[in-house]
Amino acid sequence: MCFGKQLITPFVKQCFAVSSVTFNMMSYGMVIGFNASLFSELRKSQEIPLDRDSESWLASLIGITTFIGALFTPIIIDSIGRRPAVITSSVLMVSGWITFSLASSLPVLLVAKFLQGMSVGLGSTMGGLLIAEYSSPKYRGSFMATILTFLLLGSLISHLFALFYNWHQISTILGFFSLPGLIISLFSPESPVFLATKGRYDQCRKVFRWLRGPNEDDELEKMIKTDLIVKESKKSRPKKTTSKIIQKKLTYVILTFKKREFYIPVFIMMHLSAIHEFCGALVYDTYAFDIHKALYGTDIYMFKVMASLDIQRILSTVLTVYLTSRVRRRPLLFTLVGLNILAYICEAGYIYARRYSLLPFDHMAIGVFLHHFHYFTNGAGSMSLTTIISSELFPTADKGFCGLIRSLIFSIFVFANVKSAPYLFSLIGIEGTLCAYALLQFYCQVMLYYMLPETKDKTLQEIEDKFRGFSLVDRAEILKTKDDVDVSN
Repeated sequence: MCFGKQLITPFVKQCFAVSSVTFNMMSYGMVIGFNASLFSELRKSQEIPLDRDSESWLASLIGITTFIGALFTPIIIDSIGRRPAVITSSVLMVSGWITFSLASSLPVLLVAKFLQGMSVGLGSTMGGLLIAEYSSPKYRGSFMATILTFLLLGSLISHLFALFYNWHQISTILGFFSLPGLIISLFSPESPVFLATKGRYDQCRKVFRWLRGPNEDDELEKMIKTDLIVKESKKSRPKKTTSKIIQKKLTYVILTFKKREFYIPVFIMMHLSAIHEFCGALVYDTYAFDIHKALYGTDIYMFKVMASLDIQRILSTVLTVYLTSRVRRRPLLFTLVGLNILAYICEAGYIYARRYSLLPFDHMAIGVFLHHFHYFTNGAGSMSLTTIISSELFPTADKGFCGLIRSLIFSIFVFANVKSAPYLFSLIGIEGTLCAYALLQFYCQVMLYYMLPETKDKTLQEIEDKFRGFSLVDRAEILKTKDDVDVSN
């Protein structure tokens, strides 16, 4: 019995709780990877006829529906809890796969995409925040990196099954792969941060110590003290009538946007999201047929190459897990995103030279190398590091609102990226499109160089205090000491 208790350490408990999120992330990766088999098969078989407009709408619908799902996220996470958000996301995902397996027309495909987009909207908004609240600072970076690892694993699973099955059969199989996230979330605890915001401090301490053990009580008590200060400040304000609720909400939005600990992280998050969404991963997976024809001149080996790319990208994220525990976030981000820009330029140059027969020597291995190099920069930097850093920035009191804005930005970028890609391919060519993405990545790098602080080995409260410019707890203690001195005098 004692030996068993030694095995169930706080780290193991954190792994279990975090896995409810990471398995859902695997489902989101399967959604992305499924696009390649869905669109390539429909183009060839015309089982469900799609023109360029209907295909782009089907591909980009997830961007719109993700935001619709995200609209419900603040309501759920602030009033009901973080855990119900994960459960709801899992149920919607399984429903989406069932609908895909039964689809025989474009409207049914759109319904399936709608359900999965709602799932992604709920889960992606909540996933990183929940991992940050579950995990210790020393493990947080590595746990955050597992988000992308499982996302890419889901994409790999989709591509592997595409080697053997049609898209109807794949959707049925992927439905079963989405079940573990739902099952684990049913047995996971609620976030201690949510329990604190609801004033359930005894339960908060119990869950926090179950997850973290007894050695991190300083963070626990500081979190509770900060929440008490915030609640005390709200008590001093007069209660509003029902007719002024809308005015109160508008006032909250205006005042929130004026807070340094809010608008600076939101600005940083916008640029991190742009790097993540325009790094090439989404377009390369969604329009794999076009990319492979441009790089290789054929799509014969498409799913074999994509499976190797997924494996290589997963290994890259594992490398990031190791690096984030030893290297500072800022220089690592700038280095790897810089390599992503280089990969874009090299691929664009190769496609252009190949198209106009400017190469003295050409071989498929050149395209394979450039393709894998690009996916390495995605997995190791542009996707994983932006995910890790974005989830560490938001203040506790406004996480629901921040999550909503993050999902809005994510939805806009996904929709704009996937919807515009086929038109850009026609207008400026694939090589021109890649150069445009490289330019956007460079702009984001410049902005982040001046705005992004280092977050490695810092608690969420320390990061929040850094953006605010001071600690609420320290200021309250200073004021209390000052008042005590005045009273004694």
